[in-house]
Amino acid sequence: MSLPWRNNLLSSKQKIVQVHYWKKMMKETHEVVGKLHGVVLLIHNSVEFSDIIDFLNKIRDDEQLLVVYLSLINSYSRIREVLKENPLKSKQLFVVDCVSGFVVELKDIHDCVYRKPPINLDELKELLLKNIASQNPDIVVVDSMSQLINFSVPTEDELSKFYLFLHSLKENILGLSEDSIILLYDDKIGQLQNLPTISVDLILKLEVIRDAPRWRG
Repeated sequence: MSLPWRNNLLSSKQKIVQVHYWKKMMKETHEVVGKLHGVVLLIHNSVEFSDIIDFLNKIRDDEQLLVVYLSLINSYSRIREVLKENPLKSKQLFVVDCVSGFVVELKDIHDCVYRKPPINLDELKELLLKNIASQNPDIVVVDSMSQLINFSVPTEDELSKFYLFLHSLKENILGLSEDSIILLYDDKIGQLQNLPTISVDLILKLEVIRDAPRWRG
């Protein structure tokens, strides 16, 4: 069963015509985007950070929430630039920057820590759990799992390790973030051959539609 949510967005470069969120239910629940809690694992290679902000702004928009954003693709400086044009409403963002720390040694600040990128799922889980324990967030976002696994053509070994990662993460966050694990994916990376459903509470498909740029001759 899938349900679309649509809205109009604007960006400085292109006007977004529509955004769809497709929901596949793993267990009966009445709480969807507007009431999400837990760990959001993104699977994509084309979603922009402004799209993620739009998604986060739809979550419990009447509450002051702390979001831990563990980034494998966006640097803290890039995130700050995007936030100037696309503010994150009613939420505080704490960034785990795994991009800049790979290039140069930077000092941690009040809303960002710099860490080397995890090279496997075990390192990712350890990094996640440390920051969940230290920050006690309401929502955790990992962007993106596609940096560690090619979900279009995953091997059996990769899928097996990913299922173990999900199961172990689920066990370790019991009592934290209301122990929910959400997959948010964009299949512009290609048709996903295997959507992991074990130990996952909710699967959302993110579909961003932008109008074509107008060329002037």
